[in-house]
Amino acid sequence: MKLLVFFLTISSSLALPPFKEARKILSSAEMNEREALTREIWKEGSNAIPLLKQLSQEENPEVFRRAYFVLQRLRMGLGPASTPELLQLAEAVGQSTPENRSTRLAELLEHPGGVKAAMIFLDGWAEDPRMPAKHIFKLGEVFTSAILERRTSWREFLSSNLGARCRGVIIAALSWEDLPMKAQMMAILARKQTQEVFEMAITCPNQIAVEGYVEMARMATIGGDLQLALHILGAGLDQDTNPDLARSIAFLEVGGQVPPLAYEGNWKLQLDIFRARARKDSPAILALSEELEDDLVLAYESNLIAGALTLPSNPDGIEFPGIASLEIIHESLSDPPGEPDIEALTSSVLIEWSELARTLLLLAHPLEAAERMASEDQTITATGLLWRTQLREMATELAETELANQDDKLHSRIRLTLASLHLNDGNLDKARVYFEPVIKKGVRLDARRSSALKLGLKLFSKEDLMPLASGLLADHAYQRASSIAGLLPYPYKVATYWYEHFLKEHPDQAPLDILKKVEDFLARDQKSARKIIEKEIISTKGRLLPTDALYQQALYLRISGALKIIEDAAWYQLSIQDLLSIIRDESWAAKIRRQALVTALQIDPANSVLHWFDQNLNDRAIPVDLHLPTLATPGLTLQLGALTRKRETIALAAELADLRDFQGLRCLSILATSLLNDDKPGEAARLFQTLLCGEIAAGTQPATSIQPSLDNLANYFEARKQSSTTLDEAATWTQRLNQIGRN
Repeated sequence: MKLLVFFLTISSSLALPPFKEARKILSSAEMNEREALTREIWKEGSNAIPLLKQLSQEENPEVFRRAYFVLQRLRMGLGPASTPELLQLAEAVGQSTPENRSTRLAELLEHPGGVKAAMIFLDGWAEDPRMPAKHIFKLGEVFTSAILERRTSWREFLSSNLGARCRGVIIAALSWEDLPMKAQMMAILARKQTQEVFEMAITCPNQIAVEGYVEMARMATIGGDLQLALHILGAGLDQDTNPDLARSIAFLEVGGQVPPLAYEGNWKLQLDIFRARARKDSPAILALSEELEDDLVLAYESNLIAGALTLPSNPDGIEFPGIASLEIIHESLSDPPGEPDIEALTSSVLIEWSELARTLLLLAHPLEAAERMASEDQTITATGLLWRTQLREMATELAETELANQDDKLHSRIRLTLASLHLNDGNLDKARVYFEPVIKKGVRLDARRSSALKLGLKLFSKEDLMPLASGLLADHAYQRASSIAGLLPYPYKVATYWYEHFLKEHPDQAPLDILKKVEDFLARDQKSARKIIEKEIISTKGRLLPTDALYQQALYLRISGALKIIEDAAWYQLSIQDLLSIIRDESWAAKIRRQALVTALQIDPANSVLHWFDQNLNDRAIPVDLHLPTLATPGLTLQLGALTRKRETIALAAELADLRDFQGLRCLSILATSLLNDDKPGEAARLFQTLLCGEIAAGTQPATSIQPSLDNLANYFEARKQSSTTLDEAATWTQRLNQIGRN
């Protein structure tokens, strides 16, 4: 026993006894010594595996049995503190036949502590070359489905040291799941040994979804292996039902200046078109587009990018979106420009009213557009359009006509619109005239009430707005929330939390008194506020989530544990927005910002924006140009461009933009505006023309606010004016600028 005590004493510094001494104790006659050392070795976890492998080769039955017992359980992720039920479930999986392995694995995953053991089983099966592919991928689906339902296990799952083959299996299963954060999850799984992960994933008997190829390619790009990224994208393109991955391939080839991918699959023509677009080779674009017979939108999109206004040939009479609008636009934008045939356009039955209104707007006919909108119960949009095109009297007349109607369902919205428009023009008296009736009648929707109160605070005092904020006297907290948020200058959760805090102290207080207490308290006594939140966090059971009021308080008040809470919550939700709010905010200490960045990169390792911050905060570079990992994705390109302020960040992506993607159209708009400001009107006009015509060619688009549309239209007219070759042509564009109130 003294010998055992000696070895257990030194184990704290040496971790484990030497092999010979361990063998001696495990084969001793003292059962207590054998049991004690067995448990100590077991507690060491994976560190004990080399020693256990040696001991399991011993001929002594007692040594072999104990070593093999612990080794098997460690491989299942089980420790000495595991419950008997969990041990039994894990053993059932280990002893199961291939036919019932899925059932036993599902049973293990139902146990709260079964995830780690299930991961180790799946990892081992994936590494076994004898395991049939169909079988291992089926088990991967069982595992992935269970994991996605248990978010509390995501951190453990995504930070585990799983083998490349196992991660490839999970990516194949995950690619078809429908959840917002799956892209980040697949990137995390593919960030190490990307090629091995990819090679395993594509052995899946069922086709994997395109998103899987994209994220694996993105991680290959982050790692500087552009050829691997192209290979992955090429494999995905061959499996895809559309040629969109070809945009990313052309983007990487031209942007990364690497040899083109050898590809002879179904989308070769489309890939060649995108390559020509990336090179700005207009003759090649037009020639290749003529060969497209089944994708008229792509053909037209490519023609626009090349600077041409020709509609694609349509011998088979295939319906083309907005063809009547496009024909009239082409005439009005020709060289020299013609006049739009509004009568012919309005008589067309080929397009929806919303598309027609946009077309009229783009042709600088806001009055016709507003009339059409108003006839389709879009009075508020029509009012805003007339106002912003300097037709203020008509806008007011249209709104007043609607206000005269007995049906008041739109009255508050119209009044709020007019109040906001007058406020933006600096006419506070007129804004108050329109807003005041809203105070008396109120606003039904909570979200609209909150925004109305925020607008009202710019025109009236809190006391004057109390009738509109009658919800402050409601019985339930959720009924009070919208009014609280509208009257306090804090984030939603922060405002409602502290209002309810002071209301609870004295329920008979007047609402105005409570509002004043909240503002005074957060302005003068944040130290006390931190103590209250810290105390409540300590007493909280379970993990805080991003939607919890306490989580938002910790971030707003910057309590000492705020970052830890955010890290845990972000892993739980796989969301980096709150981490990014810290990273972007220079008022946080540099150490905290870097710590938040480390966590964010673990959660979203393929994010180019995070790598940009990593370069600037930590002076650390990735082995490729930062814009390449965007793979021409418009949203990522826009984010990165906003940070770098470099035109080249979005220039290549704009040439490849999909006109069905409103973010792609935004890329065109930003780049075109930049070129116009840089005295390059000809190039700017080409992109504005693509943008304006593309909205109609692509069909239904997400709602676009009026002001950006007007700005794009005015900029296009200005670009054509500056690049005009005759005085008459310049005069035409000047006239059109005047029509929309720009000169």
